[in-house]
Amino acid sequence: MAMVYDLSAIKILKTLGYGEVVGKEWLDKLKHDKKIELPQTYCDFMELVVDSPLLSTSNLWTGKMAHGVCIPMMYYEELEESIQDRTDRWSKRPAKWERSLHELSQLPMTEWTEKVEDHLIIGSDYEGGMGVFGIRKQDLSENDPPVYWHKDSGTVSISEWKLEQEKLSDFLLNVLVEALNCVEYQSAEDALEVKGWSYEEYFDIKKDDWVASKSVLKKYGIDFSKLKKHKASSCKVFCCYDEERNAFFVGNTQDGEISLSAINRAEAENIFLDFHCLEFWLEEARLYAQGEDEGKESQPMYYYVKTKNLPLRLSDYCRPDYAPQKGENGEELCPQTSDGEPLYLLCRTSTLEDIVCDVLKKKPKASNQELIEALNDCLNQEFSKDDTK
Repeated sequence: MAMVYDLSAIKILKTLGYGEVVGKEWLDKLKHDKKIELPQTYCDFMELVVDSPLLSTSNLWTGKMAHGVCIPMMYYEELEESIQDRTDRWSKRPAKWERSLHELSQLPMTEWTEKVEDHLIIGSDYEGGMGVFGIRKQDLSENDPPVYWHKDSGTVSISEWKLEQEKLSDFLLNVLVEALNCVEYQSAEDALEVKGWSYEEYFDIKKDDWVASKSVLKKYGIDFSKLKKHKASSCKVFCCYDEERNAFFVGNTQDGEISLSAINRAEAENIFLDFHCLEFWLEEARLYAQGEDEGKESQPMYYYVKTKNLPLRLSDYCRPDYAPQKGENGEELCPQTSDGEPLYLLCRTSTLEDIVCDVLKKKPKASNQELIEALNDCLNQEFSKDDTK
């Protein structure tokens, strides 16, 4: 299994289908309006994601965002606006930020460089709104310059910028990986679904828990020690790419716990067990047969599928629900999916559990494929009986 850990933001974007140049005019206008150069690293990235919903709730300003239109601006522009807003009405007891702003207001802009460096502001803390990210104006001619952070607080001087990332490329990768993890917002998942990708979240069926572990990562070919961890708003996030599966694994670590998801092609076989596939419920029945879910009450439920055709496959949609209702003419009324698709009655949960129990008594280590073959045989016999009546 070929797992790639050393990923660039551009490599991730192009693999996900964001290879078309859509932001050249946007970048040209930005350079013209601000009378600045732009780092090549910034241009290469932004020309692929300008106005993209993929990053609409990220810390990077990409034009159209979930909360409005956000275009990069010069820090001096922001300071000038703040001074104009306070003309003739400065606070009598100004905080540190306003004091330094008032001091700046007494100077012509040509002398501001003696007090504060100008920056191109390229983003802000979307979740917390606590500050902005910028590139120093004198660094804009560099290919991959550092990115700095300015805290938006009255206790901080206007000139206090701290190093955020030594390289812009690392900052952009951090922004992208955090977005793909959907830690706070599902924007990336929604955007990628349109491009034919789906998110699968790891669930430990035995522990009835979403928490993964290093051994779980190893099972899927992921070496935890090789993962690059990026900081996010409330945790550390990571991303790696499985070349054989053409799937990304993303996740986060917080308080010693690991969450894990796979960004997989919608048409591909599931990597993790899916709540809505028959294999998941076969595993549930296996635990019941092995007595590993004795704490769970077995309710008189029924399983429903999207097709009446046999044979069933492990990946087929399946979900439990209550007994079908009776219509006015005595017909069975089955539930529907959340998208309004019709579902068909498969069998009672007890029937599935009995079939799995019988198979495991004869062969304790029977595979899920063997379990579904037994289920298909049983259902075929039932249908044959119905046809002879």
